[in-house]
Amino acid sequence: MNEQQIQGIVASVLAGVGQGQGAVLTGIPIEASARHVHLNAQAFAALFGQGELKQVRALSQPGEFLSEQRVSIATPKGMLENIAVLGPLRSAAQVELSLTDCRQLGITAPLRLSGNLTDAAEVTLIGPAGVFQAKRSTIIAKNHVHMSPSDAVQFSVKDGDLVNVRAQTERPLVFEQVAVRVRENFRLTMHVDFDEANACMLHTQRAVQHTQAEPEVIADKVITEARAKQLCALGTPVRLHKGSIVTPSAKDVFSQHKCEVSFT
Repeated sequence: MNEQQIQGIVASVLAGVGQGQGAVLTGIPIEASARHVHLNAQAFAALFGQGELKQVRALSQPGEFLSEQRVSIATPKGMLENIAVLGPLRSAAQVELSLTDCRQLGITAPLRLSGNLTDAAEVTLIGPAGVFQAKRSTIIAKNHVHMSPSDAVQFSVKDGDLVNVRAQTERPLVFEQVAVRVRENFRLTMHVDFDEANACMLHTQRAVQHTQAEPEVIADKVITEARAKQLCALGTPVRLHKGSIVTPSAKDVFSQHKCEVSFT
């Protein structure tokens, strides 16, 4: 996400340490994070076979990126499709959903900071190459503020502190006990999920852009049925080179999956 996009979803916020006491913090950007998945090497191999996560866009936190790959999340009671996979790979698979998502799937997931999978819920991940039973993987991500050490000094807070944050939007809302996360390479940003973004009327249409990829142009000379299935599994519109030949069986696949195809 570039600086212009970030500024497009910035809401001025006020924060106070603990019960609202202490210095006032201003000018913190807020990003709304859509449902997404982090994979480890085992999960990636099961879902996509060989290869690696292919970056299509950097995210606001240095080193993190939106990948080309997409998965589905399934439970006995529901399914969510076209879910973004973020990189790089981690030591454990982690699925981050909103409470609304969890209700749709019929699961109970705990509210946790990213990386804390204590009592996390179980879901099944589905990719083009297979499935992965993601045990103890699924959480509702607790809202938090990323800061660098210099930011923390400026705001008189430290890693692990809890602050109250007032979102200065059309529907102002105070978020209480927001966790402060301090790392050397963190960029100043508050993260909320879509339930929270909707509650305070954050401009979510722009916020979602950091998890939606601009589809690349596929330069394959011939699109076969197998290749069409791979492209449909990405969950994004398919842009083909104008000279590409699409076989009849591939056309059937695109039609069956209601996959949008264009030529560039």
